[in-house]
Amino acid sequence: MLLAISGSLPTVARATADQEHLPAAIYTADGETIDWAKVKGMFTLASVRRHFNTASISPSPKVVQDKTIETIRYVNRYGLEAHKRVEPVRLKLGQLLNAPPAQLAITRNTTEGMNIIARSIGLQKGDEVIITNQEHVGGAAPWLTLQNEIGINVIVIDINSNEQNTCTLLERAITPRTKVISVSHITCATGYVLPVKDIIALCKKHGVQSVIDGAQAVGQVPVDLGYLNPDFYAASGHKWLYGPNGTGILYLNKDFLQNTGPLFSGAYTDRTFDLDAGIIDYVQTASRYEYGTINAPIMAGLGAAVDFAQSMGIAQIADRCKQLSTRFYIGIKGHKNITVLTPKKEKYRAAMVTFRINGTPSAEVCRKLIQEEATVLRNVHENNLNAIRASFAIFTSEEEVDELVARILAFAEANE
Repeated sequence: MLLAISGSLPTVARATADQEHLPAAIYTADGETIDWAKVKGMFTLASVRRHFNTASISPSPKVVQDKTIETIRYVNRYGLEAHKRVEPVRLKLGQLLNAPPAQLAITRNTTEGMNIIARSIGLQKGDEVIITNQEHVGGAAPWLTLQNEIGINVIVIDINSNEQNTCTLLERAITPRTKVISVSHITCATGYVLPVKDIIALCKKHGVQSVIDGAQAVGQVPVDLGYLNPDFYAASGHKWLYGPNGTGILYLNKDFLQNTGPLFSGAYTDRTFDLDAGIIDYVQTASRYEYGTINAPIMAGLGAAVDFAQSMGIAQIADRCKQLSTRFYIGIKGHKNITVLTPKKEKYRAAMVTFRINGTPSAEVCRKLIQEEATVLRNVHENNLNAIRASFAIFTSEEEVDELVARILAFAEANE
């Protein structure tokens, strides 16, 4: 069952010539079916560790670690800045996301991208920005900071239990002062897959700029920016892409790039620089946000992470992770002491399940699991949800999912 979330996205079924680090041995004898046990073996996660928190941060496979380390040694062997290593990674990201490379910048994380967007689009006092009550702090804080600093108005829409009505709720909130609608592609708190294509179309209808926080989407599901056509899209490399910490992706529309200057300026932001004449002119591509000396090794690692994902195909990765999360969802949803907060309808779910054990502090459950079982989940304390989030990645086995179901049911039984 393929996820039809973001349009059709071309994926690469085999490692190409520039993906020589990826072993073809991840496929079974038929040459078509992925052997997920072999994929799991490409990660160096400790055998006793059960990591169900890829939605926060993920370990990288060995091929990504090796590429990062290899590049560290390269730049130190020759004393190089290695800025030229960025462009091949940008091209790979363009292929992955079906986006023009010139409109993609490599940042440090989603939060940096969201701040660049918020501080660059020229909001003024009294302008309105609509967000939802399920935004991550990194997606909400930039707007709230501008509310404090310059007096914009941030309108927060409650979308809990309103999966079918999100667009209606957003449209009702639009006024003549609305300049931006900023939402998550997949919410971090409950794993709700928002109808972002419809939301973006709604923005275009009303002349409002669309800002999409894709931290939980890129790598977890196919993301086709050519199909979605947002104004802005920010994502991370260290979650579902299994890339190095400190990597992010920022997509910027052409009009923005042509009509605004960079938030920061320096080497690589300039198209023309003449200190004697007092002249600086800026490049009109997203690369201007990779200013100064960059961390070339982790950017190279991000490129290896994209190769790793493309060697399997994002659609196949999405199917695998959705199957694991559904296995867990079905395993816990019927217990009378468990409330599942992730949407019931399958089209609004991906690889994350958020739930509450009634009468039990979620922080206590997470603490016991990490201390006693070496099992990592995420305590969802935002908006007083008192919930637990489990995310299911390609290094997770069915047996590990079943073990987690048994542990959660045991907590629920103890509460009777």
